[in-house]
Amino acid sequence: MAIRRGPTALAGEKFKRSRPLRRLLAAQFGYLGRFKKTIVIATIFAIIATIFSAIDPIFLATGINLVLVPGAPLGAILFLGIIYVVLRGASWLLSSSYTWLLSGAQAGYIRSLQQDIYRKLVHTDLSYYRAKQSGEITSRVTTDTDNLAVGIQIIIDFASQMLLLVATFMIMWLVNPLIALTSLVVVPVVIIIVVLFGTVGQRTMLASQRAIGLVSGQVAENLSGIHIAKAFNREDETAATLSKLNQESYRYGFKFMMLMTLMQPMVRATGIAAVAAVLFVGGSLAIGTTPLLTLGEVFLGVILVQRFLWPLLTLSMMATQFQASLASMDRVLDILEAKPSIQDTETAVPLQASSDGISFDNVTFSYIQGAEVLEDVNFTVYPGELVAIVGHTGAGKTTIAALINRFYDPEKGSIRIGEQDLRSITLESLHENVALIAQEPYLFDDTVMENIRYGRPEATNEEILELSRLIGAHEFIEVLPQGYETKLSEGGKNLSAGQVQMISIARTMLANPKILILDEATSRLDAYSESLVQTAQEQLFSNRTTIVIAHRLTTIANASRLLVFENGRIIEQGTHEELLAMRGHYKALYDTYYAHQTAEEISEEALKIAQEELAKEEPPKPPLGPSMKKDKNGG
Repeated sequence: MAIRRGPTALAGEKFKRSRPLRRLLAAQFGYLGRFKKTIVIATIFAIIATIFSAIDPIFLATGINLVLVPGAPLGAILFLGIIYVVLRGASWLLSSSYTWLLSGAQAGYIRSLQQDIYRKLVHTDLSYYRAKQSGEITSRVTTDTDNLAVGIQIIIDFASQMLLLVATFMIMWLVNPLIALTSLVVVPVVIIIVVLFGTVGQRTMLASQRAIGLVSGQVAENLSGIHIAKAFNREDETAATLSKLNQESYRYGFKFMMLMTLMQPMVRATGIAAVAAVLFVGGSLAIGTTPLLTLGEVFLGVILVQRFLWPLLTLSMMATQFQASLASMDRVLDILEAKPSIQDTETAVPLQASSDGISFDNVTFSYIQGAEVLEDVNFTVYPGELVAIVGHTGAGKTTIAALINRFYDPEKGSIRIGEQDLRSITLESLHENVALIAQEPYLFDDTVMENIRYGRPEATNEEILELSRLIGAHEFIEVLPQGYETKLSEGGKNLSAGQVQMISIARTMLANPKILILDEATSRLDAYSESLVQTAQEQLFSNRTTIVIAHRLTTIANASRLLVFENGRIIEQGTHEELLAMRGHYKALYDTYYAHQTAEEISEEALKIAQEELAKEEPPKPPLGPSMKKDKNGG
């Protein structure tokens, strides 16, 4: 349970973006291009609102000057006041419209990005997931894309803020060049703030995001294995491990908040200093026997310098958030630009109808380089043959199933179906013809009916009911609260392990594959349920190329051949009787695992019970789906 790499994974690590700024911006603008029309309209609104905000102080200052003039016409003052209010109102209305449009574009941007990430994750190979925690991947889909939404707003805001900056400075220059030049005193200070906090903020935010991802991964793992922690009284240790990761996340989060806390007073102090400088210069020019500025112009200068500083300081405040957005884009591109190790080649073709049987030719494979799981494996399963693979745990049996499904490619050697190398067959065609019933079944958060139908979406309710009766699943399904329409929780938590496996077997049988692989498929079933499945297998697996990986003698006794694996190699092969007569490794396995299972007693007595139960079964009931129900009048 404990992930000891978690707390140390961040310590001492340098957090820098792995991609240049140009690449990250190109990726962001690439997604924005899908909402070009909305963004153009929003940008026009923002620009007009910015122009109104830049010129409205002129009318206010002119009105102040008129008020100070003896006998000034009241109508002119009111007119200037009305213009000022109209401009402020129009600016607010346009800004609100801009925000509304931008929110829609942001939501669409995040939706498109998350869809692309999810699509890429669905199609990536399993080696990617072996190297990543699920929670850390989830963090990139959720937290990082939320940060990108903020970054997009900053990118769009940048244009309007720059326009406001330039327009305000030009107006200040027209009022008085000295006031305009005075306002520039604070520019070097702002640049220092941007550079200092932007560099430090980027690294701190990237570290914080990675820490959040590790915490998410640890939480997901702890919750999925909570029953193990409770069974071994390891709740405190599990909590302590998460606490260490959470503390690391807190440390980087605290650094970032301190950074922002230090930045804000510096920004405010810079603004106050600028206003004070303008008041000093403007006040000096407005007094004396021959004043160079009127009071209205001094007031206008103060407002304009604030309007000038606001976009300047806003841009400096945006810098850190923008760095966070770039860090998130970098992490998202890690997924989007990841090259899958398993994919169709340019010359890949569908599996031919005549291709059948499986051949392993000098296959060597390892999950971790240097630690071979399979080494120089050679065997052939002929079309329609049932071959069983046996061996101790860790002998490489499950890896055989994964390689046939091409979840991974061998490092050396080749695997063929018929005469076609797996690498030359399209993945879609391969998975249409090869089905795997895994040792650890998984059911989706849906009804029993739809979980079975997952194997063949076009299957009818009648086909599913017939299949379920054939393998003995119908009996327990029909007594569920809503029968086949019972909603299952994630992973089938509201069913027993054997029931979950029975539904998983039904799902695979419904797909009617050319080649079938059973990886400990009946390991969770009791003797009675297993006997029902065995009876169904005789009909459904007849003349079908099948590989069975099992510890249960009832699953392998009828195989035409047994392949005995040890440390990734085939050390014996033959029929059950031949291997027993050899008195070798398989005989030791039989004495250890199989002899006590009394296969004859299980298969014969359990089958007798199953047949008696099936004979008592009532006539088939109609499917329980809404479309199959009848009303009380038989309609």
